Amino acid sequence: MKKFIMLLNEELKRGARFYLLALIVLVGLELVSVVYQILSYQSEVEQYMKVERVSQLEAIRLAGGLFGFGDATAYFQYIIAIAMMLTFLLASQIWYRDWFGESKYIYRLLMLPGRRFTILLSKLTAVMLTVASFIGVQWIVILVSGFLFRSMTPDDLMESKQLFGENRILSMFYTFNIVDTLIILLVTALVVSFVFLVVLIERSYRKRIAILQVMLDAALLIIPLVGLVYFFETTHLLHPNQITTFVIGYPLLYFVYVYWKSIRLLNHKISI
Repeated sequence: MKKFIMLLNEELKRGARFYLLALIVLVGLELVSVVYQILSYQSEVEQYMKVERVSQLEAIRLAGGLFGFGDATAYFQYIIAIAMMLTFLLASQIWYRDWFGESKYIYRLLMLPGRRFTILLSKLTAVMLTVASFIGVQWIVILVSGFLFRSMTPDDLMESKQLFGENRILSMFYTFNIVDTLIILLVTALVVSFVFLVVLIERSYRKRIAILQVMLDAALLIIPLVGLVYFFETTHLLHPNQITTFVIGYPLLYFVYVYWKSIRLLNHKISI
């Protein structure tokens, strides 16, 4: 446990600058996008009223209807997509930075006493803590965005009932629901673990063998999952709830496999 805490603290310190810079930029983009969307909509309505010489009600209709919070946060989905790509970049960078550079930090890690699985666990925990803290910051951003929306949008232009429109993923991200948050974290953990596995395979084998190994591991997740779901749905052997349980359970089993294989590569393939 002492080794794990030491390694986790080291990973968090080494990645703090990258995380804080990315966080400031993304939060800034989100808040600026909210202000831009509000001002842009008001300008569009005013433009219709002046040019077309119509009433405010007709101008609102021409502008697409009342302005809702989902419209104000329309760019959030793209910013969240950028954050996801940065997470995958961090998941690979957290390993590769140990191999490259003058210090060759990875060799110091491998020479530490104790089991090597703590190296993997500390890196995974560091990434997951980063993602969890980002979600927490997003909850604050959504509160600030709501304040900007209510204070800058006139009541006669505001659609107060609309939250995030029809974007189910974005709604899930900002529901303040613990279950939704845990699902996001579990999916992130699975994807990040697979990125870890890809890096460790690339470090363990020659290029052609590494590519083949990655393809086989990806196929092990996709083909059985898609094939069995299709089979169950066409044959009706399982009820919809049972199929949902399988869709959730299989990736969890795959996560165990990915973690086991990553530990095996660390212990037997990667050497000093």
